[in-house]
Amino acid sequence: MKTAGIIAFAFGAPEIIWPNRRIAEIATKKAREINAPVYTQLDIRVEPGIQVEYTEELCNPPPTLRIARGAVRWAKRHGLTELWVVAAKPHLWRALRDVQQAVREDGVRIEVRVCKEIEQYPEDSWFCPDSTQDRVRSREAWNKRERILKLMPFFVYKHVAD
Repeated sequence: MKTAGIIAFAFGAPEIIWPNRRIAEIATKKAREINAPVYTQLDIRVEPGIQVEYTEELCNPPPTLRIARGAVRWAKRHGLTELWVVAAKPHLWRALRDVQQAVREDGVRIEVRVCKEIEQYPEDSWFCPDSTQDRVRSREAWNKRERILKLMPFFVYKHVAD
């Protein structure tokens, strides 16, 4: 029985931009290494042969916390006790925080880990001018939004994600 799963967060769109290809590659390697399924967004395409479930995306892009909650429900359904997070380095702090929050909200015992392969890429290398999402095209664009999210009280952030 599998006990670990991977949650891979996209960083921009579409799936062909290099940040998402990099995330897909890291998720694929980790999935093969630990024999784990992947929960991800439509803009992350893991290699064939990997069990994958895509998050429902009612808005584009869906909020990080909403994806995290979906991943925790998915992990619970599959009896997983460990979730490995793959996210772009600039997004990692929030992805990790939101997955840990989703675990607490659900009251499940799931250990949250980070795929260290993310660290081999400098933080500024994740931004892509070819993304269809403005906020990930440059550090400046990203920081404008992230500053607000970092300062926002979590109870407000949770309502934004619902």
